[in-house]
Amino acid sequence: MSIKKRIIAGFTAGVLAVTALAGCQSSNRNASAEGAGEDWPNAPINIICTHAAGGDTDYNARLMARMLEQELGVSVVVNNVTGSNGAIALGQYKDSKNADNYTFIMTNTAALTGNLATGLSDFGYEDFQTVGIFGKQSGENIVVPADAPYNTVEELIEASKENPGQIKFGISTGGGVYIAATIMSKEYGAQFNIVDAGDASSRLTSILGGHIDASIVPYSGVKEYIENGDVKVLSTLLEEKPDLIQDIPTAKEQGYDNLILNTMYACLAPEGTDEAVVSKFNEAMQKVAQSNTEYDEEVKKYNYQNPYVLGIEESKQELKAQTDLFMKYADDLQ
Repeated sequence: MSIKKRIIAGFTAGVLAVTALAGCQSSNRNASAEGAGEDWPNAPINIICTHAAGGDTDYNARLMARMLEQELGVSVVVNNVTGSNGAIALGQYKDSKNADNYTFIMTNTAALTGNLATGLSDFGYEDFQTVGIFGKQSGENIVVPADAPYNTVEELIEASKENPGQIKFGISTGGGVYIAATIMSKEYGAQFNIVDAGDASSRLTSILGGHIDASIVPYSGVKEYIENGDVKVLSTLLEEKPDLIQDIPTAKEQGYDNLILNTMYACLAPEGTDEAVVSKFNEAMQKVAQSNTEYDEEVKKYNYQNPYVLGIEESKQELKAQTDLFMKYADDLQ
């Protein structure tokens, strides 16, 4: 069975499992009709996080949720609904049947747009109400073992051309890392042996164990291994360097203008959620970013970025730009 078929099978199974969680939230929905407008919020808020506990998406969702409790004065509870690179949760909660004004989804933009480009899902940000982008990742980084013979993106790609199919490049099928590997192949002629090596932590473990030769991992997850001399970074895939990390070059700086992965964190609401509620939620996130000192400290410590929250329309523009970039490669990914 192919990688893609295995993922789709997992998606189908996951949708059945997640139905139970939706039922557990029914009491919250039943009380929500009077929760919109000026009275909102007057009940606990449910956040559905599309990725597993311990990762960067979960960390940022839980951090923002904790700060929103202080801002809004109600409980903000995070539930992880995982599987298929976030497609299970997004598919389950995008519809109006979940629009109770108290259910929101937090995900990362690479998953949201990547799943559409790879065909893992048939929906994108436009099938939700955009609440807002609320943070920037520390940056996906191309990493290799410390003793690898290449020190730049160019050297890695050229090595793959000289040894077609010999350099194992670990990805997670369906997401931004998969698309970045595809860009390197399609745009710049890389000839990697692309293998599914799981999530970021699994990919890093595979590099450390010598099972793969290169991969792409968020800086926040690989920092200590860089400092210990276990791995080295060839570039960040952010279009611009993280605010607090200026010593790692971007791929764009090395001449790879299309090798960009601006992973951010996005909050969405099911279609049909009251627009006044969406606006108030976005305003609350902006207040957290602008004035909460604890949030400021935690974001800088983990993401190596300054707090970053966009308004609703700005968020839509960013999501459209990322979707347009990824969809350029849809035919090669599906």
